[in-house]
Amino acid sequence: MNVAVRYYSRGGNTKKLAQAIAQAAGVSAETCAVPLAPPVDLLFLGASVYGGKLDEQMQACIAQLTAEQVKAVALFGTSAFVKSGNSEMEKRLTANGIHVLQPDFYCHGSFLVLYPGHPNENDLAQAAQFARKACSMVSV
Repeated sequence: MNVAVRYYSRGGNTKKLAQAIAQAAGVSAETCAVPLAPPVDLLFLGASVYGGKLDEQMQACIAQLTAEQVKAVALFGTSAFVKSGNSEMEKRLTANGIHVLQPDFYCHGSFLVLYPGHPNENDLAQAAQFARKACSMVSV
């Protein structure tokens, strides 16, 4: 199975999740600025919410993805204020005809004085478990 991990992270919280997910899936995590070369069976896609919306880089990344390029996507993310940007990503991906696996993964990320230390070791272990489960859901 061909798996890829792409993320956008300003403060490093989502990057930590991406690295835990990538390790569990046996691949490397790359920023969303790195294009997908071959088609993938499963793309792990992660972001956070900034100012109440997805960052423009993640929006641009999603806009260029196609169903021919990506068989399925597993979403993950962090935030301190808004619950998650996963629903916004899902809406954009399904508009492109891309299947989004359920459930997604979300945990708090530290920001200023909110949620210090997150994602923590438990969050990262849960992210790895999420990755293994998502990989088992995709048939090749």
